[in-house]
Amino acid sequence: MKKNLFTILFILSALIAIAQENCDQNLTEAKADYNNGNLYAIPGKLTKCLESGFSKAEKVDAYRLLTLTYLNINQLEKARETIIKLLNIKTDFQVIQNVDPPELYSLYKKIDTDPIYFIGVNAGINYNTTQILNTYTTETVEGSLNFNYKPLFSYQTGAQFILPLLDKLWLKAEVGFQKQRFKYIEETKNLKDTSTVNITYLSNNSGINLQFSARNVINYYYWKPFVEYGINGRYNLNSFFSEYLSENSTSVNSTIIDRIEMNEFRRNYNFGFDLFVGTMIKLGEHYGEVKLGATKYFLNHTTYANPSYRFSRTIGNAGETVDNDYNNLVLQLTLSYNVPFFNFK
Repeated sequence: MKKNLFTILFILSALIAIAQENCDQNLTEAKADYNNGNLYAIPGKLTKCLESGFSKAEKVDAYRLLTLTYLNINQLEKARETIIKLLNIKTDFQVIQNVDPPELYSLYKKIDTDPIYFIGVNAGINYNTTQILNTYTTETVEGSLNFNYKPLFSYQTGAQFILPLLDKLWLKAEVGFQKQRFKYIEETKNLKDTSTVNITYLSNNSGINLQFSARNVINYYYWKPFVEYGINGRYNLNSFFSEYLSENSTSVNSTIIDRIEMNEFRRNYNFGFDLFVGTMIKLGEHYGEVKLGATKYFLNHTTYANPSYRFSRTIGNAGETVDNDYNNLVLQLTLSYNVPFFNFK
């Protein structure tokens, strides 16, 4: 049984190799026929091999040759059909003026070769900066409070849909996951006994972003620089403090808490504006993309359903630190990979 199966596979492989060799010969003969003006013999030599027998590169050569053949025998509709079949195989095929035959270039310019939309995926990093709106304190002793919000890097990823509405105006929708972080550092000094309390923690906020934007694009073939501006809605999935540390100079022990959940008390929704600059870069038949910019959020993250939570629930009911009201500006660097879709006609 195994010997019979091996024999069958060997015969099939031999037949495929013979067919491939015949198709290679047919393509060579068709090119010779074109050079010798024997145009009517060309379609018959290429049709079967175009169905099965040619590689992708050979199909491109064959369809180009057929298009030129039909143009020269004045079968313009067939020429249009074959160049469209060529473009569906190799979407980035170009006919170059003053290099390719003028009749082929003239036909190519009549075909709509612009993408009708792009679908892409992206990933990047962000740098979360805060702008304090209101500060709060529970200190009742005479002293001074110094605090700092240190921006931190984090990551984001998502998917996007791009619609070229006009040559220079494209629309884009994007949905993505983004994590935002910063480090809080606080020092409180008691002026009477010179004691200090130092508090630090990492603030973590994860959310889903839904972005709608417009792009002003300079539409070159190999690269497409753009300015992008739009609106960004954010749903906060979770907020928590991590690595909380409180050190009192008059106390031997420090307070350490690994994780403190905050999403139960904070606002779930946020809203902001986007501004980016970047470019799409042609990578074979697809496009890479790099962009740099920022999202400015205007509904602060720290609005509480009950203001007392700001003090009593912030750190395990200890009231040792207070969540201030802040907006944030998130700086972002994003890399994308976009696949264009066409409707050649």
